[in-house]
Amino acid sequence: MTKPAAAPAVETIATDVGGVLYYDEPFELAWLQGVLEQAGEADPSLTIERFTAEMRRFYLQRASATASPGLYSPAGAHAWTSVRRRWSDLAQMVPGAVAALAALAEHRPVCVVANQPPECEETLRASGATEHLALVALDTTVGIAKPDPGLLGWAIEQLGWTPATTLMVGDRPDHDAAPAQRLGAHAALVPPPTGWNAPPGTDPALVAAYREVRAERLEVRRHPAADHSLHARDLADLATRLTDRAPARRRTVVVR
Repeated sequence: MTKPAAAPAVETIATDVGGVLYYDEPFELAWLQGVLEQAGEADPSLTIERFTAEMRRFYLQRASATASPGLYSPAGAHAWTSVRRRWSDLAQMVPGAVAALAALAEHRPVCVVANQPPECEETLRASGATEHLALVALDTTVGIAKPDPGLLGWAIEQLGWTPATTLMVGDRPDHDAAPAQRLGAHAALVPPPTGWNAPPGTDPALVAAYREVRAERLEVRRHPAADHSLHARDLADLATRLTDRAPARRRTVVVR
């Protein structure tokens, strides 16, 4: 088991969204259910067993950074378009995450650096999260996606921050910690939260298979960057550890 690192001395904080501020799983399950339904219309012989076997192959190939052929194209693309239309309705915020974000922002500037669709920003705005953010940097709007460190580097440059005094918070050592460390920044990892609910109408067999694959993905995603990261239970725990002795800062104008 990795020994927790001491809280680093940092002046600025970047945070991921999925797995930190809101759950990724409801979006994924809504997408998978949509793919299952559309693929089933095209092929009435498709069984849930065959579909979940393909789902497992799809996710584990992506998690191990091997070539991913897609999942039942074009059904996958059509289902994703449908999920994006429902983004705000599907979103489930991690309990206490926005309050923790506000606590962090009282002491240090905070921004978002995430691989998320543009609809993510509206969800953050509706939750009140953007009130505490200096910048929202999404791969879909910036044009650079993690694990390329360029997305975090772009945000740091836009805000005039310094990598050596920036902390990147995320739930993935490969997509969050490793890019930050390549830039010379600090990293903090929180375990993917488990309090999500499957969207209404999701096939129970699909949910069960997805939970199994999700656990396997976490094993595949192990990365040496985790050994050099600060570990916290969640964003609230991290906020407590970083703000115990930090003075409140003067609030600045939020950048959009």
